Amino acid sequence: EVSHGVETELRNAGASDNLILQIGRSRSRQASKNVKPAVNKVVAHAERPASTPRTHAETSAKEFLTQADKYRVGSGVVRDEGKAAALYRKAAGMGNAEAQTRFAEALFDGHGVTRYPDGSRAWLEKAARKRNARAECDLGVMLTSGLEIAPDRATGLRYLKAAARLGDGYAEDYLGQLAENGLTGDPSLSEAYMHYLKASELGSAWGAYNVARMLELGIGVYQNRSEALRWYTKAASAQNPDLLDQWSDLRSEAAAISSANFRIGDMYAEGNGVPKDTEEAERWYQHGVDMATAGAQAGWLMAEVYLANAYLQSKGVPLDYGEAMNWMKKAAQYGNRQAQVNLGSMYREGQGAPQDYGEAMYWYRKAADRGSALAESLIGQLYLDGKGVTRDYTVAATWFQKAAGEGLPVAQWNLGLMYYRGYGVSKNPATARAWLQKAAARGYTPATGMLAKLDATADANISARPTRLQ
Repeated sequence: EVSHGVETELRNAGASDNLILQIGRSRSRQASKNVKPAVNKVVAHAERPASTPRTHAETSAKEFLTQADKYRVGSGVVRDEGKAAALYRKAAGMGNAEAQTRFAEALFDGHGVTRYPDGSRAWLEKAARKRNARAECDLGVMLTSGLEIAPDRATGLRYLKAAARLGDGYAEDYLGQLAENGLTGDPSLSEAYMHYLKASELGSAWGAYNVARMLELGIGVYQNRSEALRWYTKAASAQNPDLLDQWSDLRSEAAAISSANFRIGDMYAEGNGVPKDTEEAERWYQHGVDMATAGAQAGWLMAEVYLANAYLQSKGVPLDYGEAMNWMKKAAQYGNRQAQVNLGSMYREGQGAPQDYGEAMYWYRKAADRGSALAESLIGQLYLDGKGVTRDYTVAATWFQKAAGEGLPVAQWNLGLMYYRGYGVSKNPATARAWLQKAAARGYTPATGMLAKLDATADANISARPTRLQ
């Protein structure tokens, strides 16, 4: 509005009421124009990136993470897992989810820091809340497998699915294993195969390996050994530097690469899908041994198991039970359940030490306590055979039942036979057949043969029945 003084001056000059009103409106519009630049200036200032403490912290965390990665793998610096862990811890404390995940993995494996699985889980949960795919996958593996914690398959499955949706190939492969073993419902080989294919597309060496395995054995797909060899070669040829160092129970892509090399060696040694060629077999075995040796020297327990197995089977190295025992016992004493199973079997067979069924049972029990289905099955076998213990079919059946429920084909086969013969359980041909079918579906050849025998017996019985008169 026009002020009273200005209005008086305008009227004295002869201005009409209409003119005074127009002048007032004009002044109002001009005032609005004068205010707008000030508003825009404030907005522009607000949108200008500010050097906040948070921004500095994020930058520092990323720098710590980058340096930690270099020390972990020895890229441009001398490899030092202690320094790597310390830097991951600094970045993790600043809220960096990737650093929280890496520090959690160091705690779980005891690399560069004192082993602390409970602390590992806590850091993984922090990172998972920020939707870090690797952390979600690690938690999923930890919970579904019961690695150092009580198993919680339902929660673990949710984490794995979340990680897979974010593109984690290892999570995708793990979902395939769960589907194949029937650990999240009825076994689904087609679902497992699709998970493995997708995992391979996402860069997982285990994904490619498991596609090859299903093709080689005809599990859920038509058997195709030449195609299997192509997929094994794909797994063996993985060159991602991050995969080559993954020997952890949480994430073991390096084991898949080594396994693929050994499996290709087996195919050439046996003439399986390719012309028999012992020199070519030895070349592939050597690749597998080289990887396992590098991993074992870096202190990875799983790599120590692979190297011990190479000495046990004379693949890429001379047969040496003593050396095999040395590496296997080292990993077993540090709690690796696969090593504990294998060490028990070495005592059972008298490889690298005098035969000792009591010692075999001791190590099988340790592995079973850590959730190993294979150990459970082997304990059942000792009770079935009465080796080192009093023969007890009921106890044997109980252990086979545990392992069979975890999807282990050899345990499913043994449990099927127990029901077929009525050993330790009530004789039940239908239940026997159901377990044998589960084992056969997983490519366990003895189960397939037994089912064929049962079918032939059934056909013979039908043929022998007298024809009913009409």
